Amino acid sequence: MFRKVIRWSIALIAVAVLAFAYLPSFIADSIYKNVDDITDGEMPATVTAFQSGPDVVSTIGGSGEGLNCSLPPWANILFDGGTDSNQKRHLVLQRFRQACVFHDLCYRHGLATYGYNQNDCDRILQNAAFRLCVYIRNSSQESGAARCQTDSKMVLAGVSLGGYDAYRGWDRSTYFEFDSDPSRSNGFQVSRVVDHPFKATLPAKYADDPDQVILMFENLRSNLAVTCITCATVPVLEWTTDPNAVSAELRSVGVTRLPDVLLKRVPMLTETMPVWLPPRRRHAAPHLLVDGAGKNHLIWMSRNNSENSISCVVSADAARLLTNTLPTRDLCSVDAGPSLTRVEVDMFATSPLPMEVPGSSDLIYATSASPQKTTEHHLSFCSRSASRKVEETDHDDRSKCVTFPETEVRNGAALGAFQNFPLVRPGQQIYFARDIAQQADSLLTAARQRAFGNSFSPEGALLVIDVAPPLAAKGPLSARLKKIVRFDIDDRFDPMMPITRKVDDLRFLSLGATKSNVHLRMIDFAKDKPSVGNVQLMMGNGEVELDRSWAERPMLVLETRDARPRTKLVFSRGEVAVQADKPVTSDATTEALTLQTLVFERDAAAPSNMPFVKSAGAACRVVYEFAPNHTDWPCYRAFDPERTMRASPATRMQASQMLVGRFTRAGGHGIAFPDLCLKSEPIILAPQGSTFVPVNETAGWTGPPRLTRTVTCEPLDTAAVVSRPIAQKAP
Repeated sequence: MFRKVIRWSIALIAVAVLAFAYLPSFIADSIYKNVDDITDGEMPATVTAFQSGPDVVSTIGGSGEGLNCSLPPWANILFDGGTDSNQKRHLVLQRFRQACVFHDLCYRHGLATYGYNQNDCDRILQNAAFRLCVYIRNSSQESGAARCQTDSKMVLAGVSLGGYDAYRGWDRSTYFEFDSDPSRSNGFQVSRVVDHPFKATLPAKYADDPDQVILMFENLRSNLAVTCITCATVPVLEWTTDPNAVSAELRSVGVTRLPDVLLKRVPMLTETMPVWLPPRRRHAAPHLLVDGAGKNHLIWMSRNNSENSISCVVSADAARLLTNTLPTRDLCSVDAGPSLTRVEVDMFATSPLPMEVPGSSDLIYATSASPQKTTEHHLSFCSRSASRKVEETDHDDRSKCVTFPETEVRNGAALGAFQNFPLVRPGQQIYFARDIAQQADSLLTAARQRAFGNSFSPEGALLVIDVAPPLAAKGPLSARLKKIVRFDIDDRFDPMMPITRKVDDLRFLSLGATKSNVHLRMIDFAKDKPSVGNVQLMMGNGEVELDRSWAERPMLVLETRDARPRTKLVFSRGEVAVQADKPVTSDATTEALTLQTLVFERDAAAPSNMPFVKSAGAACRVVYEFAPNHTDWPCYRAFDPERTMRASPATRMQASQMLVGRFTRAGGHGIAFPDLCLKSEPIILAPQGSTFVPVNETAGWTGPPRLTRTVTCEPLDTAAVVSRPIAQKAP
C-alpha cells in the first residue's frame, strides 16, 4: 500500500510539473492563434534618444523606475530553457529585455507621446520578442522558431492579463520620445527648439524676436505639418504676382524664382505649413543635430516598412520648412529637386541615427551599429553620407560597414548593445550592452538559473566607438572600438544618460524613485569599476530630497554654450485638481491643474561630487474654462478619473512635452509647455530672477464655443513643498 502511495504521488507530481510547464504555452497558443507570423528576419526597432533643443544633452524618462521585464525570477521555468550551439542559455528575463525596455516606456509614456493604448504596447512587445528570439535562439534547429513564437505569445498573454494596472492612462502618462518608428500611431505632435531661421540673415527686421523659436510638428498618419508657435506674425513674402519678386528670406534658402504656391498670398512665419516628405513611408519625429558651426539640422530617418531596413534620410532646416518644401519629383532622391536633401539607403539596422563627422567632406552621415550585416552576427558599424547622390554602381544604395575585430563583440556577443539608448556625439557613439547569455555548466546550475535567475540584468559593457572620415572616397566611415568598459550595475538604474556633450567624458546620470522620493545618481564609466553614486541637490541652506512625483515627467539635462558653460537640471511635475466627492458631468465648464518647475545648476567643469544648487523654480496654476455639453471633444470636458483613456485639456497639459530654450525676450533659458488644445498658444515661462513668470497669462477664445486658459505663477522656493506631493486646490 505504501509503495502505491509513493507511485501515485510521483505520478501526480509529474503531471503537475508537466501541466505547469506546458499548460501556459498551450493556452497562449490557443488565445493568440493568429498573431503575425514574421519571416523577414529583421531585428526589432530599438529605443532612440531625441534632442529637443540645441542646449539639451539628455532627456531622462522612464519615471525613475528602471527598465526591465518586470517578471519574477521563477518565470524562466515557463519558457524555453535549452542551450544554444555555444552551450549558453538565454533566459526570458534577459533574452527579451530589449522588447521589455520598449514596453516599459510604452506603458509609461506611450499614450501621451504617440497615442498608444495598452493593446498597441502589448502587440509591439510580442512582435519585438519574436524578432529577438529568432536572432537569440536557444535551439539551433528550425523547430526553435515555433517555440520562439510560443514564447512571444506567452509574454503577450502575461502582460495582457497582468499589465492593466501598470499601463498609464491620461491621469499618469507623460510625454517622452523613444520610438524611432511609431507605425501604430494614428497621429502625434512633437516640438523642437531651433535657432531663429532668419534673424541672422535679416537682423533689423527680426530684431525684436528671440534668438530661438519653437517648431511644432503634427504628424497625422505620416502627413506632416509644421507651425512656428513662438514666431512673430511677420510675412516672409509680400503679396505679388511676379515670380521674380523673391524676398530676402527665400533667397537665403536658395529660392531664385517663386513657385506658384507662393504667388498671390502673404505667407507668415506663424502659418501652418505642410512639410513634404517622401510618401509611402512612416515618418517619426525629426532628429535635431547641431553641428560644430552651430547650424541646426532637422533630420528624418523614415522607414518603408518593418520587413526591411531601408531608410529615407531627409535633411532640412527651419528656414526651408517655414517657406516651401514642395519638390519637383515624387522621389526620395537628390533628383527630386529643392529644397530638402533626400537619400534612400539600406542601413542594415532598424533604428539608424544621424551624426556629424568632423573633418569629412560630407558633414552628416546616417549611421548604425548592427549585428545584421554578417551571418555570424558580428557587431558592425555601418554608414552612408546623408547628402551624396546615390549612384547606380557598386551597391551605392547600401550603407558600407566596418566589422570590429574584438572578440567581445563577435558571434552575437554584442546583441545586448541594442537594449538601451544609443548616444551620439560629434565623431563618437556610445552603446550599452547588457549581458543576455548565461553559461550552463551543469544540470544543477541550469536548474538554479531557471528557478532563481535574476529578475534584473546587472552585468554588461559600455562600448565607445570613435568615428573618423572615410579613408577612401565613397568608403565607409572609419570606426574603431576605443573602449569597452565592463560594469555590474542593476538595470533598475536605466536609462543612464550623459551629463555632458564633451567627447571622452563618460559621466552618466540616472533617476531612481523610491516609494516617497526620487534621487539623482551618477556613474562614471571612465573608472575601472564603475559604481552608482549619489548626487546632492541643494535648496536654501541644505540638501533637499525631491518627492517621487518629480520623476513622473522626464528631466532635462542642459549644458549651456556660454563662455563659461553651466550644467542645468530641469525638473517638472503636474497634477490635475479632481474633487473625489464631486462626479464629473457634461455641464462642467472648468478644470485646473498645478504645474511646477525646478532648476538646479552648477559649473559644467565642476567635479562629480559638487552638488547642484537650486537656481529657479515656479509653481503655476492653470485653469481652463470651456463651453458645457461638448464632451465629445477632448478639449471641452473635465477629466473623469473613472475613464482614464478620455483626455481633457488639463490632463493633456499635465502630460505635455517640456521644452527649454532662449525663446523669450527676457534673456536666459525659458521653459515652454505646448498645449494640444491651444496649439498656437503654448504656455511659456520667462525667467525672472529666481522664478518664472508666464509671458501671457490668458489664451484661447470666447467662442462659440468658448475655450480659455489662465496661468498664474508664484515662486517655488521652499524645500518642504518640493519634498511632498502637490498640495492641490479644488478648481
